[in-house]
Amino acid sequence: MIRLIVVVPFLLALVVFSASNQDPQDMWMLTYSWKCAIGVLALIVAAVAFLAGAFCFWVAEFGQRRRARKAEQRVRELEAQVAQIQAAAAQAPVRAPVDALNAPHTASGTIVPPPSEDLI
Repeated sequence: MIRLIVVVPFLLALVVFSASNQDPQDMWMLTYSWKCAIGVLALIVAAVAFLAGAFCFWVAEFGQRRRARKAEQRVRELEAQVAQIQAAAAQAPVRAPVDALNAPHTASGTIVPPPSEDLI
């Protein structure tokens, strides 16, 4: 939206300038000369500038799109790894923690906590 606020007045000014300057003028570049309306020249320069900007934008986007494709591929690989790990975890039996196996038990099966250092 902000781009439109900037671009539309510029384009309107360019069109008004082109419509107001239709008298042919002598143009020259080094040894080559030609006759052209200044308004038409302004439109040609604006079109060339637009195409140069679009090309620069396309080049910048090319690198970003390549990085995005690599990131998406990496996400797919990691999701496949997560799915494999979840499938393996679902098939593996549940084991008790090692500390619970080594801790002393009472007759009722509850774990006896280690003695507190405060009592010593």
